[in-house]
Amino acid sequence: MCSPITPLSALERLWWSIEHHGDDWPDLKQLAEMAGLSLFGLNRVFRKNTGLAPLAYARAKRLNGAAILLCRTHKTILDIALTSGYQSQQAFTRAFSREYGLSPAKFRAKFREDIYHAPPIPDLVRAVQVLTLPTQHLLGRRYLGNYADVPAHWLDFSWRLRMADIDPSGLTFMGILHDDPDLTPPGHIRYDCAFLLPEHQAITLRSPTCAPITLTGGRYAALDQHGPYIERIAQTIATLVIQWLPATSHQLALVPAFERFHHAPWTIPADAWALTAHVGLI
Repeated sequence: MCSPITPLSALERLWWSIEHHGDDWPDLKQLAEMAGLSLFGLNRVFRKNTGLAPLAYARAKRLNGAAILLCRTHKTILDIALTSGYQSQQAFTRAFSREYGLSPAKFRAKFREDIYHAPPIPDLVRAVQVLTLPTQHLLGRRYLGNYADVPAHWLDFSWRLRMADIDPSGLTFMGILHDDPDLTPPGHIRYDCAFLLPEHQAITLRSPTCAPITLTGGRYAALDQHGPYIERIAQTIATLVIQWLPATSHQLALVPAFERFHHAPWTIPADAWALTAHVGLI
């Protein structure tokens, strides 16, 4: 069972800061001061909990996003380089080759050769809806692991809500997926357990349980799914990307995919999860 990084404390606030730095590299001195740590302590604690030093984590996050664009879209390598915050294709190629051992072009070719893309399923294509969604504001908690750990993440999250005196009744729960299981190393898939902030209703936290999350508005492909999470629902995002997307004129957007649950995930039987999966489009 995967455990969360720590209580939402200095370390997790560091993590959120790195996640939201965009194209800029994080200022480690500033982050260390925010956490009340020395630079040595910052590196030690971050490496212990994520397996990577802060700058290595930031670089891996940036290049993992680039790998997803390489393998899941038809964008040019130059476009991906610029989207990923590099000033030139040459600089991007050097960084990518150091991280993955292959140039971007060879990595893309190998992925498309190795990964079997099943032919589109007509019933699936008809079941997908394309929606335009507004920007959504949530409170949530970051977990690191594999998709098989998601049910355990939600159990932990429900416990933390109780400890913070947050009543889950009436709340809409959403799981936010930041990585691609075919491209992200095992154990390093980032998943946020979160709930939508109710309109005109304040949520008072007794303890630092959650951090604010913003989901970008725009077009999304949406697919309803029911059944056991690990055996079926965990594959929904991949199904949308691998089987539905190639049969359409849409392209994948580099924004987090998310699951909007029909019921609180920890309150229903393990074989009766119900949600709508969403994948961003451009």
